[in-house]
Amino acid sequence: MDLVTFLHARLDEDEQVARAAQPAPWVRRDHVAGVHADNATEARPYGSAVADCRRVPDGYGVPNALHIVRHAPARVLAEVDAKRAIVEEIEDAEVRWYGDKLIPVLKRLALPYADHPDYREEWRP
Repeated sequence: MDLVTFLHARLDEDEQVARAAQPAPWVRRDHVAGVHADNATEARPYGSAVADCRRVPDGYGVPNALHIVRHAPARVLAEVDAKRAIVEEIEDAEVRWYGDKLIPVLKRLALPYADHPDYREEWRP
């Protein structure tokens, strides 16, 4: 598997997970009392609760919830689209294998996936 194929596969996985998640808007539970786990629109007038900040020990509930809300499926899908466009532009420019200037861009795009079993250390920037 080459670096571009690896990136396409990871972006496909990110997209699949984001599309399978509950759609936005997402909210912190401590701000919306009484949000329930069912999917009825009327039961979620303020969005889907993603974390109950009151039940996380040591005060980490609020930062964790804010992080989760910030990375809602819509944002992940926008990032996938942007990263795909970058990879495709590099592919279209036909500089992937003989233009060393853009290969570091691909390596940096792959770095967040370094814990994936298909990641190769030779791709590390």
